[in-house]
Amino acid sequence: MRRLVTQSVIAAAAVAGISVWMRQGWILAGLGTALVAGLWKFGRCPHPRPLGLLPPTTDANGNRTPAQWYCGQCGERFPAAFEHDHAPIQRFHGYDETKARNAARRASDLEDRRRQLAVRRAGMTGPARRVDADRTPASRPAPVPIRNRLAG
Repeated sequence: MRRLVTQSVIAAAAVAGISVWMRQGWILAGLGTALVAGLWKFGRCPHPRPLGLLPPTTDANGNRTPAQWYCGQCGERFPAAFEHDHAPIQRFHGYDETKARNAARRASDLEDRRRQLAVRRAGMTGPARRVDADRTPASRPAPVPIRNRLAG
């Protein structure tokens, strides 16, 4: 944007200098004014897409600034007009003890289901094996030692 203004001022100064030098100032001054107006009108940034969206923030003074579009080419910011048809509807008010109890019950049910699925995935769904307390350690089968083997 600064470059465009600088070019317009240089063009106006050049036209004014030429018009004074040629002593036909009115004609060239009019052409120069038309040239500067054309540069000013058609030389603006068209804000090509994609634009950046700056979120709504709070400044240092505590004032809320709305969401803004940001053009990376010229650095201009302009408000992002998001249309809101109606205000949001508030569905919940306050604290409800019954909802807390129901949520705790559902959480425990979910944990039980997860545990059952984990047991099923592990293949431990068969009938429970009873361990006889009266069996002596000698009558139990001895564990088989496993050797560490290297892959190779």
